[in-house]
Amino acid sequence: MFFLSLTRTFASQMSKLDAYRVDLLSSKLQGSRLEWNLDDSFFEAVEGLIHRGNIHTTVDCQNTGSMFRFRISSEGDVIVPCDRCLSDLELRIETDDELLVKLGSEYSDEGDCVIVPETEGYVNLAQFIYEFIALSMPITVCHEPGKCDESMMQQLSRHQVARSSQEDDEDYGSEAGGDSQIVDDRWAALKNLKLN
Repeated sequence: MFFLSLTRTFASQMSKLDAYRVDLLSSKLQGSRLEWNLDDSFFEAVEGLIHRGNIHTTVDCQNTGSMFRFRISSEGDVIVPCDRCLSDLELRIETDDELLVKLGSEYSDEGDCVIVPETEGYVNLAQFIYEFIALSMPITVCHEPGKCDESMMQQLSRHQVARSSQEDDEDYGSEAGGDSQIVDDRWAALKNLKLN
């Protein structure tokens, strides 16, 4: 599970994000609700793909006796680079996730449950909140058609035209008996269908 490696790499950032540290041994934890407004400083401290944002996060805490159940809901906007033009893009975020935590002898995970050392007795939710936000984003993040940065789109267009011309030249060379060879016989059969 991705949580374990994130918890370890996240240890060096803990001091900046101590506000998201939850005492699992506190008698006040059961039934409590934690709330945070995540701003640019949060995303800078986590050091992920999202660098800016304005998100309201609530965490409802339950202690079932054998484990802790955190229902983490986040709503707001993040600023991420557009995959097409690399300009800033505002993206709406709404998440509703669950994190299960158990106390144990050392850090580990069991499927959807994270184990934290009983000697420490706390979990820092910052990285988990960030990951839930990041996982809620679509795989491809692009501006709507016509909204991308014009200068970048002109550059992309020039490169695509140049690449397309080069590919056409290569195709012509192979049809005319040039040096290019088709590696797989199946491609040769498909190419013959195209020519006929």
